[in-house]
Amino acid sequence: MRRVGIDVGGTFTDIVMVDDQSGQVWTTKVPTTPSEPTVGALNGLEAIFDLSGSKPEEIDFIGHGTTIATNMVIEGKGAKTALITTEGFRDVMELRRGWRHDRADLYDLFFETPAELVPRYLRKEVTERVSYDGTVSQTLDLEELDLRAAELAEDGVEAVAVCFLNSPVNGDNEQTALNRLRERSNDMFVTGSIEVNPEIMEYERTCTTVVNAILGPRCGQYASDFTRKVREKGVRADVYFMQSNGGLTPPEAVNQRPVTLLASGPAGGATAVARLCGRLGVKGAIAGDMGGTSFDVSLIRNARPEMRNSTVLNTFTVRCPNIDIISIGAGGGSIAWVDEAGGVRIGPESAAADPGPACYGKGGTRPTVTDCNLVLGFVDPDSFIGGGFKLDVAAAAAAIKNNLADPLGIDVEAAALMVRQVANALMAQAMRLVTVERGFDPRDFVYIPYGGAGPVHAVDLARELEVPSVVLPPLPGVFSAFGMLVADLLHDMQASIVRNVDEIDPGALQQQIDALENEARARLREGGVPDHLIEMERRVDCCYLGQGDTMQVELANGTLAQADIDAIGETFKNEHRRQWNFDVTGRPVRVMNLRIRAVGKVGQFASPPVRKRNGQALAPIGMARIRMADGWVEMPRYRREDLCNGDSIEGPLVIEELSSRIVIGAKDKVEIADDASLVITVGRD
Repeated sequence: MRRVGIDVGGTFTDIVMVDDQSGQVWTTKVPTTPSEPTVGALNGLEAIFDLSGSKPEEIDFIGHGTTIATNMVIEGKGAKTALITTEGFRDVMELRRGWRHDRADLYDLFFETPAELVPRYLRKEVTERVSYDGTVSQTLDLEELDLRAAELAEDGVEAVAVCFLNSPVNGDNEQTALNRLRERSNDMFVTGSIEVNPEIMEYERTCTTVVNAILGPRCGQYASDFTRKVREKGVRADVYFMQSNGGLTPPEAVNQRPVTLLASGPAGGATAVARLCGRLGVKGAIAGDMGGTSFDVSLIRNARPEMRNSTVLNTFTVRCPNIDIISIGAGGGSIAWVDEAGGVRIGPESAAADPGPACYGKGGTRPTVTDCNLVLGFVDPDSFIGGGFKLDVAAAAAAIKNNLADPLGIDVEAAALMVRQVANALMAQAMRLVTVERGFDPRDFVYIPYGGAGPVHAVDLARELEVPSVVLPPLPGVFSAFGMLVADLLHDMQASIVRNVDEIDPGALQQQIDALENEARARLREGGVPDHLIEMERRVDCCYLGQGDTMQVELANGTLAQADIDAIGETFKNEHRRQWNFDVTGRPVRVMNLRIRAVGKVGQFASPPVRKRNGQALAPIGMARIRMADGWVEMPRYRREDLCNGDSIEGPLVIEELSSRIVIGAKDKVEIADDASLVITVGRD
């Protein structure tokens, strides 16, 4: 059985193939093709076939992560979308929240709100009304709905989002509208809030449904096209797509709920780190993915990624379960520049795949983080991607000189070192956001870096945050693609509750749970997952009465008793106290939503075979010259493939592999774990 993981990034598309019988692993990288993402993915598939000598019919599984959904929303390249809503509520998305700002920087006096997701002339109202308690006070006017649908058809609308007031309490009117539109609008993508985000919070629910509609036609077409083209190559394996929640889903589900793909790519890496923590017995880890365009950081506790229920994308709030990932524009391809005040800035603009950093030799003339690391010796020009992609040091130096060194009045090395230090500071701050600002001490975690550029900065970041050790996993440069192979199938279900804890009847809540679990189990069975591989996880969203944001609390399995309901309040209070360091006395705990996660345990973790040393001595393959903060340092170079289980080496030294390089300082020590991970003990100054 051979399985393939594909991760389409901003600069490179990463491919991993694993043979489950022999344990052999093959990896490769090919340039991403932003204009047509399927081309890069299929090129990578062909490359891995050639590298491994595999035939298409030998492939049993393909997992695919992609940034296509995120890019569509940010770039405004989704489908032409309309909104049909309750009379009087067409402007919900413009009103937003009076008590919450979605701006990236509250103090930016020049901030410009992005264009609305749906222009006002495409926001249509219909006569219908459901009261707060679920009573239908006005049934849907079908003739009026037909008239609005005809108007939208004349405007060339490709997708329609339907979001009625109070539909999470009673969705009859909204379901009637969805059925009618689908019967009479065969060419339009139609989606409703009761299918995408059936919970209160009108603005967030409307935004989420609209984003799902915007993505529907294009993402559905991408999933269909990729699957079809894979079939044309002779591959008969099941094809799955990575969701923001860290689980896989079939193409059919992508067609219905593409909003779940918004953090598809970064989720693969966080999922792989969680599985690695489970194998190594690591209780807590900070996961850092530094790729070509961004640095994505997340927190892993008890072998599970920290989750959240919403995310802000281009200032718009989207509510769906996703791994709590903080992303900043500090990838290897992020462009360094000098602002008006003479300060060095990095990103958010990226050189991307075309033209890429100046050192790629594709016509890029602006310096990137990778160019600076190359000039400083942290990236090797000859061994990059196994030596098959030579880097141009002179071009990198010229870009730094013209755009940074000369304007600042310093030499090229000093400018490059300054960029590296700024990048480290930005990434360290992102790591604090998922630890310190969440109520966690980074010193209680290990740091697990990955991505092509992740290991290059890893030890510096750990030292900055006083993280005691760095664990460099196997295949760090393609670890997100590897995450597609270890992920499980996931279906997230939810229902609105909106009750104080002391008002919840265990029997009534059990009925809601049973209904959701039965539906989720049926979906997994349709995907071929046997019952013994299906697990259910229960959670509820809680807050103190009057609070706007919620926290997730785990709910007991089995038949609920009153004690299980009472435990919700105490668990929430403890978690609230841990994160925010205070209680709200005299205020009841309110349960807002029930969440059911159905897990199909199909992921399998495989590591490259680890050699044992049989008398032969470990020897470096040469020397590397690295520009450290206090000057140039000569240190021995080792190939990672030459390291054996049980090896222990003290720095300074450099370890190189297919797509990355890690520098170990003079006070650091590296050991080789049983699964081929490098465990680096970080020394203190």
